[in-house]
Amino acid sequence: MKHSIIKYNFSLLAVLFLLSINLVEAQSKKTAKVSKENTAYLFAYFTGNAKAEEAIRFAVSTDAYHYKALNNNNPIISSEKISSTGGIRDPHILRGEDGKTFYMVATDMVSANGWNSNRAMVLLKSNDLIHWTSAVVNIQKRFPNNENLLRVWAPQTIYDKTAKKYMVYWSMKHGEEPDKIYYAYANADFTDLETAPKQLFFSPTNGSCIDGDIIYDKGKYNLFFKTEGNGNGIKKQFPINSPQVMCSRINIYNKQKRL
Repeated sequence: MKHSIIKYNFSLLAVLFLLSINLVEAQSKKTAKVSKENTAYLFAYFTGNAKAEEAIRFAVSTDAYHYKALNNNNPIISSEKISSTGGIRDPHILRGEDGKTFYMVATDMVSANGWNSNRAMVLLKSNDLIHWTSAVVNIQKRFPNNENLLRVWAPQTIYDKTAKKYMVYWSMKHGEEPDKIYYAYANADFTDLETAPKQLFFSPTNGSCIDGDIIYDKGKYNLFFKTEGNGNGIKKQFPINSPQVMCSRINIYNKQKRL
């Protein structure tokens, strides 16, 4: 496992603290009280499949629709320094329950090496959006029974109020099986996954499910995900009361709605 502390003092990043931003993260928006001092939204993104584009960038907006790239649209952190592959894709950022800690997760991958080439994700944590600790979690090396693991994609984080822990969820593909959405709980330092991955969502069609996004709204957790190769599109899972009860013991899958 790889740990590092990265410092980037870009003038545009300083703007984030003058604004006292509120992240563009629907789960946080619904569960945390928004201070009157929060006047802008932060967007974390990558820009493409070239090696130079596979890096974390930030943009800011005052209306959540129109964004201005920070740091001249250059990476705010070096992919080479925080990843095992040299590339970072699919960054997801979350404001913590304490209102002052930021959690970011991303795919550790260089697409030029092939879509079945990565086995890891990166966990990052910051108190100011400038100084980041980071850790690489290689699922294949970290957990048993993943010998035929091909890829680990698009992790995201949500706070589980019942478990009182941060839950990371992402998609994985093993062998000839379709991509499936799994989850595990992060440790207190956000440097590792302390529980073995478990399948979070069981597709009624057994089709591929990637890019999952869990939104907490009106007391329910809603799962949105993208399908691949069979009825492509974005779909929504019927809302439920807990983020981890999207597993097979709950017979709710026939209520899946296509948007």
